[in-house]
Amino acid sequence: MKRMLMAAALFTAAAAGSAFAGARNAPGGASPAPILTQSLTAKQRGEIARTLVNRWAHEVRGQGGDVRQWATKLGRFVGTADAANALQASNMPTYQTMMGVLQGQPLGSDSIRTSLTQAANFGTAKLGSTISDTTYTPLPNGRCRVADSRVIASPITTGVTRAIDTEDITSYTSQGGNGTFANGDGSANCGIPSFATALAVSVTVLSTGSEGFFKIFENGKPFQTGSTVYYTGAVSASNDVIVTSCQSCALELSIYASSTVNYVIDVVGYFIPPQATELQCVETGNTDLSISAGGGVGNASAPACPAGYTQTATNCETTSWLMPIVYFQSGTCSARNGDSVAQTLRASRTCCRVPGR
Repeated sequence: MKRMLMAAALFTAAAAGSAFAGARNAPGGASPAPILTQSLTAKQRGEIARTLVNRWAHEVRGQGGDVRQWATKLGRFVGTADAANALQASNMPTYQTMMGVLQGQPLGSDSIRTSLTQAANFGTAKLGSTISDTTYTPLPNGRCRVADSRVIASPITTGVTRAIDTEDITSYTSQGGNGTFANGDGSANCGIPSFATALAVSVTVLSTGSEGFFKIFENGKPFQTGSTVYYTGAVSASNDVIVTSCQSCALELSIYASSTVNYVIDVVGYFIPPQATELQCVETGNTDLSISAGGGVGNASAPACPAGYTQTATNCETTSWLMPIVYFQSGTCSARNGDSVAQTLRASRTCCRVPGR
């Protein structure tokens, strides 16, 4: 699917590039009109957020989430989301597709198509795989310590569930965390975005003189669904796990222990649906070829595209109306000079890539 989407994007760019090349074949031709970027005012974004909250609050409430806290988080997210995604999200028929589109998941993705089909056929919808429909991003500054029970002198006690905040937070101090690095500087939020689908987490349980197990899991779900770290009385234990994050909760993760223990939780990265990004295009330098007068012919081969870019157009120019382009493809331009003096044939390439999130 990703290859198909990329191919479609590059095909579109190629069509546009070819049209541009054609315009450039005629000296003095008009430049293409600029493409206008869609935008939303703060007021419009506020109206979209209110619409989404009013429409989907019952879903959050039905999942046991705090509607007020979810609405606050959603409002902040809509305030910075891509304008096209925000508008499209307001038209989605299910909560799952609304959240997916708002986060930049393409309508052609497997999970969105499945959800829309299910909604049409059965009146229910379920977002696709948490992992296969998302992309992983390591934190920009590495490991982020979000919780350390030793710092706040508050080990988790036997049989108790404790919620952990990971996003939309100005400080992790109340949880014993210290920001961007494991021995960090208190930076806010560590680069974890709102509505991350899942988190890559490193969990350490410190030796306490007893044996047992420690669970970390999505807030609002039973602790039995969580990833497990087993520990003994004499040895500290650690594990690297991937944990789904509660989308409708103010506090995204929960922990549980079978006996009283201290713990350290570091986030190292997050999973989030892929986000549509603007096609990046560059134009190579020119190859200039002088063609002799009175019927001279020549072929100019444009410089190659930079590494990582794919050619989408061959651009050809001549310095005379009497030297028409007779062929252009794959970076090569050909012309025949019908003028009475030598003229110049110029060739370049338009090269594009899809950068992704």
